Amino acid sequence: MAAKTSTTRIDATEPLNRLIRLDRLEFRKLLDLYYKALRADWVYHETRQKFGTKAAADKGHTAASAWSACTASLLVLQDMRTVAPDLRAAVEVLLKTCPGEMPSSRDLMRCGTEMLVLANKYKRSSSDLSPLLDEAFCLIEAYHGNQALISAQRAA
Repeated sequence: MAAKTSTTRIDATEPLNRLIRLDRLEFRKLLDLYYKALRADWVYHETRQKFGTKAAADKGHTAASAWSACTASLLVLQDMRTVAPDLRAAVEVLLKTCPGEMPSSRDLMRCGTEMLVLANKYKRSSSDLSPLLDEAFCLIEAYHGNQALISAQRAA
């Protein structure tokens, strides 16, 4: 009973270690914030369409706050020393899509293509980066679609 023999194989802990890497956790948080910002943008637009600008003021504030939190998370990741190179590249791409940069449809398409290239590097691997980069690509595509729909509705 006094012997301290481990019942867990050393190599069995590796998948868990990948799950708790700080850069992956922070990137996961960033993707959640990005989604919330996109959702808040859409709710703001929808409220403006249905109820007018005055009714949408609070929704606009919520959207701006969501984008601010998202941008802050991106900047935290950009400043981290231990971020994987491809996650760092993904952060740079996502920064270009933030409203402060006023991304056009062409910018969003370009950023989506850049993110797809990053995501495709991991398609056939068991890397933990693959689902993160795939989701980042999907969020940029959703953003592009939202912007196209908002522009079409404004033009109508």
